Amino acid sequence: MEVCYLINQLAPGGAPTLLLDLVRRTDDPAVSYTVCFIEGDDSLVEDLREAGAEVVDFGASFKFDPRALVRTVCFFRRHEFDVLHAHLPYSQTLGRISALLGTVDAVVSTQHNVPENYHPITRVLERATRPLDDATVAVSTGVERAFRGAAHRYDGTLDDGWCTIYNGVDVGEFEVAVEAADPGSLDIAVDDDALVYLNVSRYVPAKDQGTLVDAMATVVDREPAARLFIVGWGPKGHSLRERVRQRGLDDAVTVTGRVPSVHPYYALADVFVSSSVFEGLPIAHLEAMAAGLPVVATDIPGVDEVVVDGETGRLVPPESPDALASAMCELTDVNRRTDFSRASRQRVSEEFDIASTVEAHRRLYESLSTGGGDG
Repeated sequence: MEVCYLINQLAPGGAPTLLLDLVRRTDDPAVSYTVCFIEGDDSLVEDLREAGAEVVDFGASFKFDPRALVRTVCFFRRHEFDVLHAHLPYSQTLGRISALLGTVDAVVSTQHNVPENYHPITRVLERATRPLDDATVAVSTGVERAFRGAAHRYDGTLDDGWCTIYNGVDVGEFEVAVEAADPGSLDIAVDDDALVYLNVSRYVPAKDQGTLVDAMATVVDREPAARLFIVGWGPKGHSLRERVRQRGLDDAVTVTGRVPSVHPYYALADVFVSSSVFEGLPIAHLEAMAAGLPVVATDIPGVDEVVVDGETGRLVPPESPDALASAMCELTDVNRRTDFSRASRQRVSEEFDIASTVEAHRRLYESLSTGGGDG
């Protein structure tokens, strides 16, 4: 079975990381992968090639670059695929049209976030071309409900062409990598009794790290030794650092920018914290749980399917720095952190291991390529 993934770019974020895990964890020599990307960051190219995928760069200089559009359409007219699986709205629109003009047996799209988080033009184009899908996948029931008002966990069938397949992580591999990581390699001075909070996400409006910085100002008032590391990259990096400076938190909050490896930061941290206003099903939260961290996060669709309030962490309203700070301070209690940590690792192992994600995709592809889908 020839499977082609089409995605906007290959930065080490949620959707591209999912593709890498799907390629790595597919243990079936009858399945081959081609990964095509349209523009921008190519950080995961070598990882994908090492995992056995062919990688194709359409080389767009900007979104809707007409030369890249022509290259994309020509590529799909020259190559045959059993399944074209597009991720993120722009790639979905382009992939559906390209498949219509080329030789593709089945088209699948995955929705990684709620529609409100997409640009209005991109959202309109995605919706207009969605009837070309043979199957549309959501990464959480919250995302599926946001699109269609109902949700259907994949069980080998589709509901009106839709299903939910949870994102996953390789829990065992990630746990081992964190245990082997050396926080000392970060060359960061942290007091032995300091409570260390960690946020891993892109610096974009949907992640709302400004609220997290504001919450941290309250946390530091109560716990002067507390530290926060915001690991990621993106267009809001400069304004985020400026907010830290304006709040007088330079000694307490570090906006790291892109780092070579996240594992030492997970090893250093005591609590993972997120202030997102939009999510799909966040892989960083799953990684944190695999690392055995309790999670403080916003009570929004997708996240509420990962974090169980009062069991694996705390959920608070979005855009509420006071509520976020209060929940963060609750976890100064080491016994509470230990209980949440144990429950976090158990939950991610049982519900979100990558093996289940890979198997669900394999079954979906086979059902579509053999004409056995229930769409």
